[in-house]
Amino acid sequence: MMNKLSINQSIIITLDVDALLFNKIQSIHQAGFSVIEINSTEPTLLQKIIHDFPMLKIGAGNIINTQQLEDCYKAGVHFITSPGFLPSIAQTANVYSISYLPGVATLSEAMQASHLGCHHVRPFPASLALCTQLNKCLPLLRLFPAEVEWEEAEHFLSLPSVAAVSVINPEIKHLSTQAPFLTTYAV
Repeated sequence: MMNKLSINQSIIITLDVDALLFNKIQSIHQAGFSVIEINSTEPTLLQKIIHDFPMLKIGAGNIINTQQLEDCYKAGVHFITSPGFLPSIAQTANVYSISYLPGVATLSEAMQASHLGCHHVRPFPASLALCTQLNKCLPLLRLFPAEVEWEEAEHFLSLPSVAAVSVINPEIKHLSTQAPFLTTYAV
């Protein structure tokens, strides 16, 4: 269900919630990034971020049940992610027409997700071996590996099925070297 999310960069910045969250979002935006995943399902926090940064596509991370999905949808997030794959979350995402990246750790999980209409998945934990296997066996599946280290991003992005990678809590110094990663990919 990622067809409603247009990603114009190869890096999705993932942030944990801390006291500097809003400062980090501002720095990330100033560096030219426009897609940010917040590791939170707290609707009030997500609404404030969306209100304060309307030019960004904000996602909610670590959804583990349908109630969290519904709460995040009502908060106005652009997409959701989960650390694993549950058919009930995939089905609820389809009902709400919200872009959803389910976490997959095996080829079988990726096949199940695809069968339920999730043609974009999030290998988690991300490994080049898993992404290479998914690229070979399910070449039409679009991959968004999760929590990739900044230095490893290019290796993942060299695989044809990898649409974008998620880099968690990047150091500010890395943001200024983002130019090679700001490419267009429409999903």
